[in-house]
Amino acid sequence: MASGLAELKSFASTLFHSPAAPVNAAVSCSVDGALPMQTVEPVTFRPRAEGGEVLSFVQEGVTRYACLNLPAQAAQPGSAGRKWPLLIHLHGSRATPASLYSLGKALFALHDTAALSSDPEVQGFIVLSPMGRRARPAGALSGTGFHWDEWYRNPTANLDALAIDHFLDEVVARGLVDTSRIYVFGWSNGAYMAALYGMWRANRIAAIAQYAGGNPWTRLPCPVPMTWTRKVPIALMRNLCDALVPYSASQEWIETLQAQDWPFEYQSLDLHGAATAPDATPPDRSSKLRGLYEHVRWPDRAAFEKALAFLGRHPLPPSGGDQLSG
Repeated sequence: MASGLAELKSFASTLFHSPAAPVNAAVSCSVDGALPMQTVEPVTFRPRAEGGEVLSFVQEGVTRYACLNLPAQAAQPGSAGRKWPLLIHLHGSRATPASLYSLGKALFALHDTAALSSDPEVQGFIVLSPMGRRARPAGALSGTGFHWDEWYRNPTANLDALAIDHFLDEVVARGLVDTSRIYVFGWSNGAYMAALYGMWRANRIAAIAQYAGGNPWTRLPCPVPMTWTRKVPIALMRNLCDALVPYSASQEWIETLQAQDWPFEYQSLDLHGAATAPDATPPDRSSKLRGLYEHVRWPDRAAFEKALAFLGRHPLPPSGGDQLSG
């Protein structure tokens, strides 16, 4: 709890002292939403990879980074020839890949043991945690910091999507990945980017998990129509009291998915990050501090186990995705 409160205080301090650009400020919108976000120096810095390694490459003059963590089984004798599922982790705004090792430790602890594979002899999954870029997007509530450019919805030109592509290709080339079980999970800003990336790369991404996120196509300041090539399954974990992704936003996303007959499931989380009744509603009275705490406090282990079980039930279809729409 102490480390979580420290993370909350740090997050709240930067949020209150670095307000976002007003959403009604002059913003150029197009069929792709907002223009590509403008970065701020230093755009990136080398993250730490707890128990893993740091990957890097240069993209248009900027060094992009990612952390890679293999499951413990990959280092054991006799593991040669095995392939593991891979989970792409996308951090939230003002966070880095290291948030997985602190706030997300309940999820990280499962990467050595969770059964995401169809092979009962395969234990755990690979975690690839790319790093966003420092910027001050017009639509970001948390101001200047590391972000994923979810507001620029061009699947072939979005630099963050292309960076994820690069790191994914690099890891797959090592021959350790079960390419029928590549999943993407994101928190907050990363949750919105996870939904975009998962649907943009529907021929590679088997399923999506979101925590504290919603519909990326309706995000201000430039909402655009929702499009997809395959209904990539989604596991959504939402807070009942969330200062940055309010109940109304997650409920709108749930209702949108239901209307589309989308393959998805959702969990509503209580103050402690545990799943509560699906029809639970927000508390009658709630402070902004509680809303920030719930946004920063990640789901508990049981909630993650349920989300991972959903992912495990949804490998990539053999066709790669021919369910056209939009």
